[in-house]
Amino acid sequence: MGQLRIQNMKVGDKYVTPARMVTKTDVETFCSITGMLHSLFLSDDYVKSDEASQKLGLRGSVVPGQLSYAIMLGNLARDQIIDDVIVQLGANNVRWPAPAYPYDMLRTEIEITGSRITKAGDSVIVDYRWQVKNQNDAVVIAGDNTCMFKKK
Repeated sequence: MGQLRIQNMKVGDKYVTPARMVTKTDVETFCSITGMLHSLFLSDDYVKSDEASQKLGLRGSVVPGQLSYAIMLGNLARDQIIDDVIVQLGANNVRWPAPAYPYDMLRTEIEITGSRITKAGDSVIVDYRWQVKNQNDAVVIAGDNTCMFKKK
């Protein structure tokens, strides 16, 4: 049986990746590389003493939402489901309904919402709804992507 590829899935098909732990080192490295050096991401002490963070119910430093997005794509890439991507055409309706924390286990769930062959006939445009859930099934980030893939 061949490797599952997103461009061969049908509208309504779903896929769930195995979970991946996001570590404190992942957060620190991401923040360093991107320059997102905010204490909200890097300091439990800051979050625990910050009034606004406490009103939101944060229990410690949080994973940057942009890192959660990258983990979503990384989960799909690790499973080789998006190996034939040519270009990402869009990301829409991205939202962060709950925080992710270092040492959360994050898995990606997708559902195909559209699929069409390009006019040239050599590639497929796929629309998919995605969400990242933690070990408690809380959605920490969700949205819709549109990507072009090699036709296989």
